[in-house]
Amino acid sequence: MFLLSFKLKYLVTILPLILTQVIFTKSYSQESKEELNIVLVPKFGEDHILKDTWYITETKDSIQISKIKFYLTDFKIESKRGKGQSINNSNHLIDVFDKNTLNIVLSNVDISTCNEVLFNIGVEEKMNTSGALSGDLDPSKGMYWSWQSGYINFKIEGKSPSCETRKNKFQFHIGGFQKPFTTTRPITIQAKSIKNNTLTIVLDFSKIFKSINLNSTNQVLIPGKEAFDLAEILPTLFSVDD
Repeated sequence: MFLLSFKLKYLVTILPLILTQVIFTKSYSQESKEELNIVLVPKFGEDHILKDTWYITETKDSIQISKIKFYLTDFKIESKRGKGQSINNSNHLIDVFDKNTLNIVLSNVDISTCNEVLFNIGVEEKMNTSGALSGDLDPSKGMYWSWQSGYINFKIEGKSPSCETRKNKFQFHIGGFQKPFTTTRPITIQAKSIKNNTLTIVLDFSKIFKSINLNSTNQVLIPGKEAFDLAEILPTLFSVDD
């Protein structure tokens, strides 16, 4: 009887403490989940990029850019404890000349424990082979070749007097998900670049033209070695201020 009475008194004493801890933990967990805003700032060298405006490349080509579209997909948050958090529905088609696509919002992110933000340039193989998709991955968006070739991960078009093509046009459609010429590329950004729940990423598209001779290379429209080599350049476009 004495033992039972002691146990009841113990439960009465400890139960409120347990409930308080549970409520606090739940409340803290909910409050720690925030929105992470990713702001993309497209540039050509030091200048903000504008559609159909003349620019000079490092190889002294004069160019106008009329279209830049690309996919950023599969966002993940890596915590300081090494745990990964995949963000649902995080496939985004970016149109550099549509300001509405230059701001990505990731919901339910624990920014306080965030160590790295990871994502891909392009669409991974599993999505290329999973059949018709919707949203930004809808084939009607103009970024899909066929079931065999898959998605165009990155597209840039324009014109230059250096191009001996019809209307001096250049077209680079970078895609391909099959080995050995896969063109999806990973990006990792340190969380220290996040300021006030915002991660600002600068994209310098002048870097694409550093190693391209537009007189001889002005069209890449299928998967293969040329698309693979251009995909190697894409991660260098991304930079942040620490």
